[in-house]
Amino acid sequence: MKEIYGKILEKALPFYEQGREGDVEHIRWLSEVITEYVDESEVDFDILIPVVLLHDVGYARVPQGSNPFNLDIRKFHSEQGAEIAEEILGELEYPKDKIAEVKRLILKHDNWAFGDDFSDEPILRIFSNFDFMWMATEKGFDIVRKFMKQEPEEFYKQIGTFQKKNEEEGRTWVNEKIEAFYHQLMNERKQQLSRAKGANL
Repeated sequence: MKEIYGKILEKALPFYEQGREGDVEHIRWLSEVITEYVDESEVDFDILIPVVLLHDVGYARVPQGSNPFNLDIRKFHSEQGAEIAEEILGELEYPKDKIAEVKRLILKHDNWAFGDDFSDEPILRIFSNFDFMWMATEKGFDIVRKFMKQEPEEFYKQIGTFQKKNEEEGRTWVNEKIEAFYHQLMNERKQQLSRAKGANL
């Protein structure tokens, strides 16, 4: 990770610590994994990585206990996040043109919830693939299912339902490698559920 990305994360962490449960883990996972599956020649990392690191800082200004799946909350946290991102990047003297682009993308990063397929936004298409996959990771699975107040098996099926909706609305995987990673995570959760079920017999 470039030194500047580390500085961005350092400034972002206090906001995540004020935000939702699991946001710190979510951001760390995204920033570690996304560079393993996306080549820097495909996209401008100086835009993608700040978007990854800053996209949910706005939850620090959302009232505790709010439902993150509420569309008004999604819009509010995106607006607040764009403002905070501009402040953080400005303090670090990040290039102004890149600040403007990061802010624009953070403003619309959750627009998939409003039916956007991001077909005209390659950075958000990549980002949303991994942002969605977080809930299929071991930590993300438990964090998100608790938000949704669902039992493990119920939530496992819910992820599949979400993915089916993604496909119906045109939100596809960027490449086969990323899609295979998603299926790997889902297989791991399936095995985990089977082990837990066996232990309870």
